[in-house]
Amino acid sequence: MDWLDAHSTGVQAVATLVLVILTGYYAWASRALVRETRATLLTSARMTLQARLDRVSELFIEHPDLWRAMDDTSSGDEQDGRFHIASLLVGVLEEAHTQYMIERSMNEDDWRAWVATTDLLMRRAYLRTYWERVRPTFNARFVAFVDQRLS
Repeated sequence: MDWLDAHSTGVQAVATLVLVILTGYYAWASRALVRETRATLLTSARMTLQARLDRVSELFIEHPDLWRAMDDTSSGDEQDGRFHIASLLVGVLEEAHTQYMIERSMNEDDWRAWVATTDLLMRRAYLRTYWERVRPTFNARFVAFVDQRLS
């Protein structure tokens, strides 16, 4: 007991050092877990977005007349199959825009691919007239982006 009393300051210093080392280790391990979780969430968001676009593509494959009908000039007021597919497509494009511009969860290379996809799809005659009709229902930043791509 006398030894402990004589060396209490040293024992306290060693115990404090051990606690600091343990705290540092746990902070480092927690940071690594946060990075891994973020990477997993970003991958999941990208995969979900791509799966949604793939599903729209499958619908076009199942109903090729819908894809051809996207080139028909019309008023945009028709609420046929094109209207619903157009709603799905523009919704997917808006989600991609949100992931890149607002959430910053999409990298530059993926975004360039989505811009090319937007350019390809939004040039279709039906989608252009559809867009003029529904554009007020979307986020202002997305509307500005699509309008800029169409001009």
